[in-house]
Amino acid sequence: MFTALSDATAHCGTKAANLARLLRAGFAVPDGFVITDPRAPGWERELAPALRALGPGPYAVRSSALGEDGASASYAGQLHTTLGAADPAGVADAVRRCSASADGARAAAYTARTGGPAPRPRVLVQLMVAAEAAGVVFTRHPVTGADETVIEAVAGLGDALVAGAVTPERWIVGAGTRTEPGSGPGGVLTAGRAAELAGTARRIEDLFGGPQDIEWAIADGRIWILQARPVTTAPGTGTDTRPESATRPADPAGRPLVTGTAAGPGIATGPARVITGPDDFDRFTPGGVLVCRTTSPAWTPLLARAAAVVTETGGMLAHAAIVAREFGIPAVLAAEHAMTLIAHGRRVTVDGSRGTVTATDERTDR
Repeated sequence: MFTALSDATAHCGTKAANLARLLRAGFAVPDGFVITDPRAPGWERELAPALRALGPGPYAVRSSALGEDGASASYAGQLHTTLGAADPAGVADAVRRCSASADGARAAAYTARTGGPAPRPRVLVQLMVAAEAAGVVFTRHPVTGADETVIEAVAGLGDALVAGAVTPERWIVGAGTRTEPGSGPGGVLTAGRAAELAGTARRIEDLFGGPQDIEWAIADGRIWILQARPVTTAPGTGTDTRPESATRPADPAGRPLVTGTAAGPGIATGPARVITGPDDFDRFTPGGVLVCRTTSPAWTPLLARAAAVVTETGGMLAHAAIVAREFGIPAVLAAEHAMTLIAHGRRVTVDGSRGTVTATDERTDR
Protein backbone atom coordinates (compact mmCIF):
# COMPACT_ATOMS: atom_id res chain seq x y z
CA MET A 1 0.00 0.00 0.00
CA PHE A 2 3.05 2.29 0.50
CA THR A 3 5.59 2.68 -2.32
CA ALA A 4 8.83 4.64 -2.03
CA LEU A 5 8.82 7.57 -4.45
CA SER A 6 12.04 6.32 -6.06
CA ASP A 7 10.23 3.07 -6.94
CA ALA A 8 7.01 4.64 -8.20
CA THR A 9 5.53 3.27 -11.41
CA ALA A 10 2.47 4.17 -13.49
CA HIS A 11 0.34 2.36 -10.87
CA CYS A 12 1.29 5.20 -8.48
CA GLY A 13 -0.06 7.87 -10.84
CA THR A 14 1.70 10.03 -13.41
CA LYS A 15 2.91 12.67 -10.95
CA ALA A 16 4.76 10.16 -8.77
CA ALA A 17 5.99 8.07 -11.71
CA ASN A 18 7.43 11.14 -13.43
CA LEU A 19 9.14 12.32 -10.25
CA ALA A 20 10.64 8.85 -9.80
CA ARG A 21 12.01 9.01 -13.32
CA LEU A 22 13.52 12.41 -12.59
CA LEU A 23 15.12 11.06 -9.41
CA ARG A 24 16.71 8.22 -11.31
CA ALA A 25 17.99 10.70 -13.91
CA GLY A 26 19.76 12.72 -11.21
CA PHE A 27 17.42 15.69 -10.75
CA ALA A 28 16.81 17.00 -7.22
CA VAL A 29 13.36 15.80 -6.08
CA PRO A 30 12.16 15.85 -2.45
CA ASP A 31 11.99 12.34 -1.03
CA GLY A 32 8.63 10.79 -0.33
CA PHE A 33 6.28 7.84 -0.71
CA VAL A 34 2.96 7.07 -2.38
CA ILE A 35 -0.14 5.66 -0.68
CA THR A 36 -1.51 3.60 -3.56
CA ASP A 37 -4.94 2.86 -2.05
CA PRO A 38 -5.89 5.64 0.36
CA ARG A 39 -9.47 4.35 0.58
CA ALA A 40 -8.53 0.87 1.77
CA PRO A 41 -8.46 0.21 5.52
CA GLY A 42 -5.17 -0.06 7.33
CA TRP A 43 -2.95 2.57 5.75
CA GLU A 44 -3.16 4.74 8.88
CA ARG A 45 -1.26 2.08 10.87
CA GLU A 46 1.62 2.26 8.40
CA LEU A 47 1.77 6.04 8.24
CA ALA A 48 3.75 6.94 11.38
CA PRO A 49 6.57 4.42 10.67
CA ALA A 50 6.74 5.62 7.06
CA LEU A 51 7.04 9.24 8.16
CA ARG A 52 9.78 8.38 10.68
CA ALA A 53 11.72 6.67 7.91
CA LEU A 54 11.21 9.64 5.61
CA GLY A 55 12.49 12.14 8.15
CA PRO A 56 11.13 15.03 10.22
CA GLY A 57 8.54 17.24 8.56
CA PRO A 58 6.94 19.42 7.54
CA TYR A 59 5.40 17.43 4.72
CA ALA A 60 3.58 18.14 1.48
CA VAL A 61 0.57 15.94 0.75
CA ARG A 62 -0.48 15.97 -2.90
CA SER A 63 -2.58 13.99 -5.33
CA SER A 64 -0.99 11.59 -7.80
CA ALA A 65 -4.28 10.18 -9.06
CA LEU A 66 -4.64 7.92 -12.04
CA GLY A 67 -6.00 10.09 -14.86
CA GLU A 68 -4.28 13.24 -13.53
CA ASP A 69 -1.29 15.00 -15.15
CA GLY A 70 -1.95 13.49 -18.57
CA ALA A 71 -1.23 14.81 -22.05
CA SER A 72 -4.77 16.13 -22.55
CA ALA A 73 -6.09 16.57 -19.00
CA SER A 74 -3.95 17.97 -16.19
CA TYR A 75 -6.61 18.33 -13.45
CA ALA A 76 -4.50 21.35 -12.48
CA GLY A 77 -5.54 22.46 -8.98
CA GLN A 78 -8.65 20.29 -8.93
CA LEU A 79 -7.47 17.83 -6.25
CA HIS A 80 -6.61 18.89 -2.73
CA THR A 81 -3.03 19.72 -1.67
CA THR A 82 -1.82 20.33 1.88
CA LEU A 83 1.50 22.06 2.52
CA GLY A 84 3.17 22.05 5.91
CA ALA A 85 1.55 19.03 7.57
CA ALA A 86 3.60 18.65 10.74
CA ASP A 87 2.85 15.23 12.24
CA PRO A 88 1.17 11.88 11.51
CA ALA A 89 -2.25 13.15 12.56
CA GLY A 90 -1.96 16.16 10.26
CA VAL A 91 -0.70 14.04 7.38
CA ALA A 92 -3.51 11.50 7.88
CA ASP A 93 -6.12 14.25 7.71
CA ALA A 94 -4.48 15.67 4.58
CA VAL A 95 -4.44 12.23 2.92
CA ARG A 96 -8.17 11.81 3.57
CA ARG A 97 -8.97 15.27 2.19
CA CYS A 98 -6.83 14.66 -0.89
CA SER A 99 -8.49 11.32 -1.57
CA ALA A 100 -12.00 12.70 -1.04
CA SER A 101 -11.37 15.62 -3.41
CA ALA A 102 -11.42 13.21 -6.37
CA ASP A 103 -15.19 12.99 -5.81
CA GLY A 104 -15.69 16.72 -5.22
CA ALA A 105 -17.67 19.24 -7.25
CA ARG A 106 -14.66 20.89 -8.88
CA ALA A 107 -13.16 17.57 -10.08
CA ALA A 108 -16.60 16.50 -11.33
CA ALA A 109 -17.04 19.76 -13.27
CA TYR A 110 -13.58 19.39 -14.78
CA THR A 111 -14.26 15.76 -15.77
CA ALA A 112 -17.60 16.66 -17.34
CA ARG A 113 -16.11 19.54 -19.36
CA THR A 114 -13.07 17.61 -20.62
CA GLY A 115 -14.88 14.31 -21.13
CA GLY A 116 -12.11 12.33 -19.48
CA PRO A 117 -12.34 9.53 -16.93
CA ALA A 118 -12.75 10.50 -13.29
CA PRO A 119 -9.48 10.48 -11.33
CA ARG A 120 -8.69 7.41 -9.20
CA PRO A 121 -6.98 8.47 -5.96
CA ARG A 122 -3.31 7.95 -5.17
CA VAL A 123 -1.67 10.23 -2.59
CA LEU A 124 1.93 11.44 -2.60
CA VAL A 125 3.63 12.46 0.67
CA GLN A 126 6.94 14.32 0.38
CA LEU A 127 9.35 16.27 2.53
CA MET A 128 8.89 19.98 2.00
CA VAL A 129 11.78 22.16 0.97
CA ALA A 130 12.26 25.55 2.63
CA ALA A 131 11.73 27.47 -0.60
CA GLU A 132 13.43 30.82 -1.06
CA ALA A 133 11.64 31.14 -4.41
CA ALA A 134 9.27 28.90 -6.31
CA GLY A 135 7.13 28.80 -9.40
CA VAL A 136 6.27 27.16 -12.67
CA VAL A 137 8.10 26.83 -15.98
CA PHE A 138 6.67 25.86 -19.37
CA THR A 139 9.13 24.77 -22.04
CA ARG A 140 6.86 26.21 -24.75
CA HIS A 141 4.95 29.47 -24.63
CA PRO A 142 1.47 28.38 -23.51
CA VAL A 143 -0.40 31.07 -25.46
CA THR A 144 1.60 31.52 -28.68
CA GLY A 145 3.21 28.09 -28.88
CA ALA A 146 6.59 29.76 -29.53
CA ASP A 147 9.74 27.75 -28.92
CA GLU A 148 10.71 29.69 -25.81
CA THR A 149 10.69 28.89 -22.12
CA VAL A 150 8.29 30.82 -19.85
CA ILE A 151 9.09 31.05 -16.14
CA GLU A 152 6.83 32.52 -13.45
CA ALA A 153 8.28 33.03 -9.99
CA VAL A 154 7.40 34.30 -6.53
CA ALA A 155 9.37 34.60 -3.31
CA GLY A 156 8.80 31.74 -0.84
CA LEU A 157 6.37 28.93 -1.54
CA GLY A 158 4.63 28.72 -4.90
CA ASP A 159 1.10 27.98 -3.67
CA ALA A 160 -0.10 31.58 -4.14
CA LEU A 161 1.27 31.58 -7.68
CA VAL A 162 -0.48 28.42 -8.83
CA ALA A 163 -3.67 29.57 -7.10
CA GLY A 164 -3.57 32.82 -9.08
CA ALA A 165 -3.69 34.85 -5.86
CA VAL A 166 -0.65 36.94 -6.87
CA THR A 167 0.76 38.29 -10.10
CA PRO A 168 4.18 36.65 -10.47
CA GLU A 169 7.45 37.79 -11.94
CA ARG A 170 7.72 36.43 -15.48
CA TRP A 171 10.83 35.56 -17.47
CA ILE A 172 10.98 34.59 -21.14
CA VAL A 173 14.03 32.61 -22.23
CA GLY A 174 14.48 32.18 -25.96
CA ALA A 175 17.12 33.90 -28.03
CA GLY A 176 17.83 35.93 -24.86
CA THR A 177 16.68 36.10 -21.26
CA ARG A 178 14.25 38.88 -20.36
CA THR A 179 11.54 39.80 -17.91
CA GLU A 180 8.14 40.98 -19.07
CA PRO A 181 7.29 44.47 -17.84
CA GLY A 182 4.48 44.65 -15.34
CA SER A 183 4.67 40.98 -14.46
CA GLY A 184 4.91 41.08 -10.69
CA PRO A 185 7.14 42.98 -8.30
CA GLY A 186 10.47 41.78 -9.71
CA GLY A 187 13.64 40.88 -7.84
CA VAL A 188 12.75 37.19 -7.34
CA LEU A 189 15.20 35.76 -9.89
CA THR A 190 18.33 37.03 -11.58
CA ALA A 191 18.83 36.62 -15.31
CA GLY A 192 21.44 33.97 -14.58
CA ARG A 193 19.11 32.00 -12.33
CA ALA A 194 16.31 32.24 -14.90
CA ALA A 195 18.65 30.90 -17.58
CA GLU A 196 19.66 28.05 -15.25
CA LEU A 197 16.01 27.18 -14.63
CA ALA A 198 15.33 27.21 -18.35
CA GLY A 199 18.26 24.91 -18.98
CA THR A 200 17.04 22.49 -16.30
CA ALA A 201 13.56 22.55 -17.81
CA ARG A 202 14.84 21.80 -21.29
CA ARG A 203 16.79 18.81 -19.96
CA ILE A 204 13.56 17.55 -18.43
CA GLU A 205 11.82 18.09 -21.76
CA ASP A 206 14.52 16.02 -23.44
CA LEU A 207 14.05 13.25 -20.86
CA PHE A 208 10.29 13.02 -21.43
CA GLY A 209 10.33 13.78 -25.14
CA GLY A 210 7.90 16.67 -25.25
CA PRO A 211 7.04 20.14 -23.87
CA GLN A 212 6.73 20.14 -20.08
CA ASP A 213 4.82 21.98 -17.35
CA ILE A 214 7.20 21.96 -14.37
CA GLU A 215 6.82 23.15 -10.78
CA TRP A 216 10.09 24.06 -9.08
CA ALA A 217 11.51 25.54 -5.89
CA ILE A 218 14.89 26.95 -4.95
CA ALA A 219 16.33 26.17 -1.51
CA ASP A 220 19.94 26.63 -0.36
CA GLY A 221 20.87 27.60 -3.90
CA ARG A 222 19.59 24.32 -5.39
CA ILE A 223 16.79 23.85 -7.92
CA TRP A 224 14.27 21.26 -6.73
CA ILE A 225 11.70 19.73 -9.07
CA LEU A 226 8.23 19.28 -7.58
CA GLN A 227 6.31 18.22 -10.68
CA ALA A 228 6.75 17.55 -14.39
CA ARG A 229 3.86 16.80 -16.71
CA PRO A 230 3.06 17.37 -20.39
CA VAL A 231 1.91 20.80 -21.50
CA THR A 232 -1.70 20.00 -22.31
CA THR A 233 -2.59 22.67 -24.85
CA ALA A 234 0.57 23.66 -26.72
CA PRO A 235 0.26 23.07 -30.48
CA GLY A 236 0.71 19.38 -31.22
CA THR A 237 0.68 18.26 -27.57
CA GLY A 238 -2.96 18.24 -26.58
CA THR A 239 -6.53 18.92 -27.58
CA ASP A 240 -7.75 22.33 -28.69
CA THR A 241 -11.43 22.30 -29.59
CA ARG A 242 -11.92 26.02 -30.21
CA PRO A 243 -13.52 26.75 -33.59
CA GLU A 244 -11.25 28.40 -36.14
CA SER A 245 -13.23 31.65 -35.94
CA ALA A 246 -12.49 31.92 -32.23
CA THR A 247 -8.73 31.78 -32.73
CA ARG A 248 -8.40 34.51 -35.37
CA PRO A 249 -6.89 37.78 -34.13
CA ALA A 250 -9.46 40.33 -33.06
CA ASP A 251 -9.64 43.97 -34.00
CA PRO A 252 -12.40 45.25 -31.72
CA ALA A 253 -13.42 48.87 -32.05
CA GLY A 254 -12.81 51.23 -29.19
CA ARG A 255 -10.33 51.50 -26.39
CA PRO A 256 -10.07 48.44 -24.08
CA LEU A 257 -11.79 48.71 -20.73
CA VAL A 258 -8.86 46.81 -19.20
CA THR A 259 -5.71 45.10 -20.35
CA GLY A 260 -3.82 42.27 -18.70
CA THR A 261 -1.86 39.11 -19.31
CA ALA A 262 -2.91 37.18 -22.40
CA ALA A 263 -3.33 33.77 -20.78
CA GLY A 264 -5.82 31.80 -22.86
CA PRO A 265 -5.95 32.37 -26.63
CA GLY A 266 -9.16 33.04 -28.50
CA ILE A 267 -11.99 35.56 -28.56
CA ALA A 268 -15.39 35.49 -26.88
CA THR A 269 -18.22 37.94 -26.37
CA GLY A 270 -20.82 37.85 -23.63
CA PRO A 271 -22.31 39.66 -20.65
CA ALA A 272 -19.84 40.35 -17.85
CA ARG A 273 -20.60 38.56 -14.61
CA VAL A 274 -18.67 40.24 -11.78
CA ILE A 275 -18.37 37.64 -9.03
CA THR A 276 -16.84 38.58 -5.67
CA GLY A 277 -16.87 35.13 -4.07
CA PRO A 278 -18.77 31.86 -3.58
CA ASP A 279 -21.79 33.72 -2.18
CA ASP A 280 -22.20 35.28 -5.64
CA PHE A 281 -21.98 32.06 -7.63
CA ASP A 282 -25.74 32.03 -8.26
CA ARG A 283 -25.35 35.35 -10.13
CA PHE A 284 -23.36 33.57 -12.81
CA THR A 285 -25.19 32.33 -15.89
CA PRO A 286 -23.85 30.00 -18.61
CA GLY A 287 -22.15 31.85 -21.45
CA GLY A 288 -21.22 34.81 -19.30
CA VAL A 289 -17.77 36.35 -18.99
CA LEU A 290 -16.49 35.56 -15.52
CA VAL A 291 -14.86 38.65 -13.96
CA CYS A 292 -13.31 38.19 -10.52
CA ARG A 293 -10.28 38.96 -8.41
CA THR A 294 -8.82 35.47 -8.74
CA THR A 295 -10.09 31.94 -9.27
CA SER A 296 -9.31 29.21 -6.79
CA PRO A 297 -10.05 25.57 -7.74
CA ALA A 298 -13.47 25.95 -6.10
CA TRP A 299 -14.42 28.16 -9.08
CA THR A 300 -14.04 25.35 -11.65
CA PRO A 301 -17.82 24.80 -11.96
CA LEU A 302 -18.10 28.45 -13.09
CA LEU A 303 -15.15 28.19 -15.49
CA ALA A 304 -16.79 25.13 -17.01
CA ARG A 305 -19.81 27.28 -17.98
CA ALA A 306 -18.02 30.52 -18.85
CA ALA A 307 -17.44 32.02 -22.29
CA ALA A 308 -14.24 33.66 -21.00
CA VAL A 309 -12.53 34.61 -17.74
CA VAL A 310 -10.96 37.88 -16.58
CA THR A 311 -9.13 38.19 -13.26
CA GLU A 312 -7.37 41.01 -11.42
CA THR A 313 -4.40 38.87 -10.34
CA GLY A 314 -2.56 35.80 -11.59
CA GLY A 315 -0.15 34.62 -14.25
CA MET A 316 -0.36 32.60 -17.44
CA LEU A 317 0.98 29.50 -15.66
CA ALA A 318 -1.53 29.60 -12.78
CA HIS A 319 -3.98 26.72 -12.45
CA ALA A 320 -6.91 28.88 -13.61
CA ALA A 321 -5.07 29.79 -16.81
CA ILE A 322 -4.15 26.16 -17.50
CA VAL A 323 -7.75 25.04 -16.96
CA ALA A 324 -9.11 27.87 -19.14
CA ARG A 325 -6.84 26.80 -21.99
CA GLU A 326 -7.92 23.19 -21.55
CA PHE A 327 -11.57 24.28 -21.61
CA GLY A 328 -10.86 26.34 -24.72
CA ILE A 329 -12.02 29.66 -23.27
CA PRO A 330 -10.18 32.99 -23.62
CA ALA A 331 -8.47 34.19 -20.45
CA VAL A 332 -7.07 37.59 -19.47
CA LEU A 333 -5.36 37.63 -16.08
CA ALA A 334 -3.73 40.36 -13.97
CA ALA A 335 -6.14 42.95 -15.40
CA GLU A 336 -5.95 45.56 -12.67
CA HIS A 337 -9.26 47.00 -11.41
CA ALA A 338 -11.26 44.75 -13.76
CA MET A 339 -14.03 44.31 -11.18
CA THR A 340 -14.45 48.08 -10.98
CA LEU A 341 -14.00 49.03 -14.62
CA ILE A 342 -16.20 46.29 -16.08
CA ALA A 343 -19.84 46.70 -15.08
CA HIS A 344 -21.84 43.62 -14.20
CA GLY A 345 -24.05 42.79 -17.19
CA ARG A 346 -22.15 44.85 -19.74
CA ARG A 347 -21.46 43.00 -22.98
CA VAL A 348 -17.73 42.71 -23.55
CA THR A 349 -15.32 41.06 -25.94
CA VAL A 350 -12.41 39.21 -24.35
CA ASP A 351 -9.33 38.71 -26.52
CA GLY A 352 -7.20 36.18 -24.71
CA SER A 353 -4.49 36.35 -27.36
CA ARG A 354 -3.94 40.09 -26.88
CA GLY A 355 -4.91 40.45 -23.24
CA THR A 356 -7.70 42.97 -23.79
CA VAL A 357 -11.31 43.35 -22.70
CA THR A 358 -13.36 45.75 -24.83
CA ALA A 359 -16.94 46.95 -24.54
CA THR A 360 -19.02 45.48 -27.36
CA ASP A 361 -21.71 48.13 -27.04
CA GLU A 362 -23.45 50.13 -24.33
CA ARG A 363 -26.18 47.56 -23.68
CA THR A 364 -26.22 45.59 -20.47
CA ASP A 365 -27.68 42.24 -19.57
CA ARG A 366 -28.36 42.07 -15.85
